[in-house]
Amino acid sequence: MRSRLNDLEMAKKRDHKIMITDEAINKVPLVQYKEIPETEYDNLRELARQVLQISKDENASNEVAITYSLESAQLIEKGERYLGIALGAEHDVDPLSDSTSYHLIRASRDCVVLVLHNHPSLSAFSLSDIQFLLRYETVKLMVVVTNLGNVSYLVKNSKYDFEKAVILFNEAIDLNNKAKKYKRFAGSSGLFSEKLL
Repeated sequence: MRSRLNDLEMAKKRDHKIMITDEAINKVPLVQYKEIPETEYDNLRELARQVLQISKDENASNEVAITYSLESAQLIEKGERYLGIALGAEHDVDPLSDSTSYHLIRASRDCVVLVLHNHPSLSAFSLSDIQFLLRYETVKLMVVVTNLGNVSYLVKNSKYDFEKAVILFNEAIDLNNKAKKYKRFAGSSGLFSEKLL
């Protein structure tokens, strides 16, 4: 019964921004990411904490994206940046708005870029997040850390098939739009208009 009440309380919080606390930052767990080298787990936890810290200190608990390359050692040797930070609004952030992030995503030759960002409303992945992951072939991992410190992720594995992913994504867009036609959000249609391909 208590668990069910907690679920209801969390559902009520998903429609507005939750301010980040030090407790939430410290709560970010160590995640064993599939398809990511084990040597990166601690780095990724620290980066997820940094997303929340920067959001709290510099962006009013709004979205922040950190872009990181698994080729950081090679980039450091060349004197290049391997970490980008973009500040966003309450409901979105564009990692490409930061020049380092843009360079990492567009100039990488392999699927080695990781993007971590927060969701102030505690939601999991948005359609825009999934679209971003699919659109850029160099992005291997997309991480969402909520403003309460919970972590979710999507990763492209060796079985990843772009064409199949696009078909599934476009089906999700169609289903989303059909559902939104029946239940409109106040002041917004809630329709997602941009399909892939």
